[in-house]
Amino acid sequence: MRAMEDRPMTPAPFVATASRVLLEEIDNLTDEIAREVVRREPAYGNLSPAAQQDIRNVSRDNMIAILGALSGEPASGDAIARATGKLRAEQGVPLPAVLRAFRIGTTVVWDRLILAADNPADSRDLLLTASDIWNVVDDFSQGITAAYQETTTEQMRRDAHARDAALDVLLSGRIVDGPELWESANVLRLPHHATYCVVVAMSGTPAGETLPGVSDSLATVGVRSAWRVELDSQVGVVALTPRFDVERLAACAAERTLGRVGVSVPYDNLEETAAARRQAQLACAAGKPGSREVVQYDKAPVAILLAGAPEVSGSLIASVLGPILALPEHERDILLETMRTWFASGGDPSATAAALYCHRNTVRQRLNRVAQLTGHDLTSPTAAIEVYLALEAHRIAP
Repeated sequence: MRAMEDRPMTPAPFVATASRVLLEEIDNLTDEIAREVVRREPAYGNLSPAAQQDIRNVSRDNMIAILGALSGEPASGDAIARATGKLRAEQGVPLPAVLRAFRIGTTVVWDRLILAADNPADSRDLLLTASDIWNVVDDFSQGITAAYQETTTEQMRRDAHARDAALDVLLSGRIVDGPELWESANVLRLPHHATYCVVVAMSGTPAGETLPGVSDSLATVGVRSAWRVELDSQVGVVALTPRFDVERLAACAAERTLGRVGVSVPYDNLEETAAARRQAQLACAAGKPGSREVVQYDKAPVAILLAGAPEVSGSLIASVLGPILALPEHERDILLETMRTWFASGGDPSATAAALYCHRNTVRQRLNRVAQLTGHDLTSPTAAIEVYLALEAHRIAP
């Protein structure tokens, strides 16, 4: 937008004279504008006397700048327009309402100018200058809009910083007193007393959003939540409701996730959020890398146990599955799939064969091959446990 100072105006004699007259009547003019704004713009309706006085003061400043430009004085409206936009943004008045209110004010001025043009020559002057008049008004509107948008952008930046700091209070695990805890909940718009869950979603890209639009989606069903994107994950604290429990939360995550998701067990005290975050992180790590699994902490104890002890898991994989993993890819994958299917089928060779579309003797041959390579006979409970743990560790290994 070009600043209004860059657009000097040489008004027609009638316009300049009539504008000076209106400047002399500025108090009556701004009273009329304020009444019209309150009457015609819903966002300004039902205001307190102080707020209505604020409308009058802002309208007065705006009209002095507009009429000053129309009377041929050096333009000073850009600063006034920006001050108006900044003020209304800080007050939370919607931008369309701000612009409509300004348009109402300029329409009142235009109507006054029309009434003052009581002879053909004055009317001709007004019509010849109309384009310049509305260009001034448009420049003023652009100044309001630019300052409003700059202010709201800065507010969003500050709000995001405040929300991030408040969420850090909950997630960090540092000891805080009650007032700080409740203030953090207020900033995040989380209820003080509820049942909560922490969700951690692994991101495939740095600082990526794995659950896009999740906050808005939850809000539509009356669920409050607070989220942030970290370097390798997206983390959220969700306040559950009687109608939206942890099962529905897991289902919601499954519908929109782009990666692995971990969900903590529900908890009732915000002071437990850091521990719940650790649960969600372990549950997330218990999902298969590259998958879109949603793992609940209390429903995958073996995988979560292994995810929490990566060194032990790595050693287990090497000591139990090492000989199989050293095989050519095709043979290796067949044996791994056979073992996993055998465990999923409850150790039943017939069910395993049916699931793999092969003969049960083929299954026995493959399991014998596993025993030969690893020294673990799956008919032995102890050996079977070690192989199962190794398979789970291998499944979730990064």
